[in-house]
Amino acid sequence: MRLFFNQTSPYARKVRVAIHELGLNDAIQFIEVDPWLELHHFTDINPLSRVPALVLANGTLVTESDTIGQALHGLTIDSRLIPNEEPARHLCLGRVALYQGLIDATFICAIEGRRPSEMRWADWVARQERAIARTLSSIEPRFDLDDRRFDLGDIGLACALDYIDFRAGHLSWRSERPRLAGWFERARVRSSMIATRPC
Repeated sequence: MRLFFNQTSPYARKVRVAIHELGLNDAIQFIEVDPWLELHHFTDINPLSRVPALVLANGTLVTESDTIGQALHGLTIDSRLIPNEEPARHLCLGRVALYQGLIDATFICAIEGRRPSEMRWADWVARQERAIARTLSSIEPRFDLDDRRFDLGDIGLACALDYIDFRAGHLSWRSERPRLAGWFERARVRSSMIATRPC
């Protein structure tokens, strides 16, 4: 199998963390690409020129981090990425989607920040930052932050929080959310998170 990724992509990082958690590193060839360059050796494989992109052993292309996560879940007998029983399965997938939105909002802010200053849409960035703040505040009291578990939802949350620190550190989210901050400090030192940290 081959995984096309970029070091700073939070989407690709989610997949890399999942691979590490499943112990599949030796079964996968990691190929770093810059999707913005749209080079033929990558676009011939994934015409969207987006990372991550996983090519399975049978040649099937799987894109989008959460879809890849579900594919990886099916590759090992004892995978704990997604619970098999309801309602835990739906709760996990719900968290996966919410945290994906958290990454999306942060990514939009980062991309908007790359535009020339006179072309930036300040109201659009402010809307994303409000969405980030609301989401983090909703996680603090309502969500089960279980240190004994590190499923696909938890991976998404850990990668989202690290990406906020990496690209939107000015948001200073920890002070008003001590429970979430404590969980993240424990999650970020997992070997899978350390091994995939952006350089």
